[in-house]
Amino acid sequence: MTDKSPNVRTSRLLRWLLMAGLSYMFAMFMVLGGLSLLPKRTQMTVSESAVGWLVLGVGAVLFALIANKTKSRGRS
Repeated sequence: MTDKSPNVRTSRLLRWLLMAGLSYMFAMFMVLGGLSLLPKRTQMTVSESAVGWLVLGVGAVLFALIANKTKSRGRS
C-alpha cells in the first residue's frame, strides 16, 4: 500500500485525532489536579482564561511529545 491509499490516510487521521484528544484530556487532569493543590484563596484568584490557556499549552506539549515518539518509532 502506498501513502496515497485512502485507508492509510484515514487511519493516520484517526490516530492523530486520538492522540490530540488524549493529550487534551491528560492536560486537563494535570492542570486541574495541580490547581486543586493550591490554597483555596489562590484557586479563586486564578482566571478561567488562564486555566484554559494552560490546559491548551500543556496539551500541545503532550501532543508534540507523543507525536515525536510515535514518529521516531515508525522510522526504526
